[in-house]
Amino acid sequence: MPKIIEDTSQVILADLKSRAPEILLEHAEMRSRFENAVSQRWGNALDLLEIFVVIAAEAGEDFNEEFRPSASQNSDFEFDVLTRLHARSCQIANEVLTLLRAGYADGAHARWRTIHEIAVVALFINKFGQDTAERYLLHNTIDSYRAARLYQRHYARLGYEPITDQEILQLQSLYEELLNRFGRPYANAYGWATQATGKRDPKFSDIEQAVDLEHWRPHYKFASHNVHANSKGILSKLGLYPGGPELLLAGPSVMGFTDPGHGTTVSLLQITMSLLTTKPNINRLCICKILSTLADEIGERFLSIQKGQEEA
Repeated sequence: MPKIIEDTSQVILADLKSRAPEILLEHAEMRSRFENAVSQRWGNALDLLEIFVVIAAEAGEDFNEEFRPSASQNSDFEFDVLTRLHARSCQIANEVLTLLRAGYADGAHARWRTIHEIAVVALFINKFGQDTAERYLLHNTIDSYRAARLYQRHYARLGYEPITDQEILQLQSLYEELLNRFGRPYANAYGWATQATGKRDPKFSDIEQAVDLEHWRPHYKFASHNVHANSKGILSKLGLYPGGPELLLAGPSVMGFTDPGHGTTVSLLQITMSLLTTKPNINRLCICKILSTLADEIGERFLSIQKGQEEA
């Protein structure tokens, strides 16, 4: 039996490889037709979202270029954190756009979840200033030390080389220095927020609450189902028609774009305004107003299209 399986699988695999160009061309044509259908239905809203992302990204780029030299000279930790968070949020917003144009609303919703986390952290850093920003940046060492220890436990089974003892000792030394400086609670997952929140072991929900964004928690928890492997994630899908037949969704869909599309708009607006208003002038405040107005229009456009789908 093993010999039969080995020989048969080799023959089938060779046949599939020989027909791969034909198979892939057929799937590319199907994908192109589907993406055209998405564009016809959601294109107007997606184009507005893309314009929004472009404006936000260019505003962040201009801000960074103008103030990066002086921020580096003055060790402005808050500037460094906010510009890096903003850049990352723009990148993820483009990922959301790519997923939506391809028909993957649930994947886009999962990526929005990360933008929300970035928005919460950005507003928190903006609120509590330089000390919290420095703690946030330095916490990278805490995560690196933990990751190194985890790697050391499993490298052999993974077939990798171990981290040298010297490298581990160097990381451990930096780790202990930070704990001596900031206290043992700094080693917790959100230890960098301990002093600002006044809690020994703050959670992400505490950081949300500190910047008045806890009302987004229902949306955040809903998006989390598209990240984790719980049963909700396989039984509740944005891409399925509400009240429609039960399907096992294994590919794209034209449904469910409103939550990730509008959520991305709101979160990116929050981050961009948090950044630009640290150094306000007429031009940057005008950009904030433009983005705010455009965000309302984007939300209305996505919702209007969704209602049209549900009533059809």
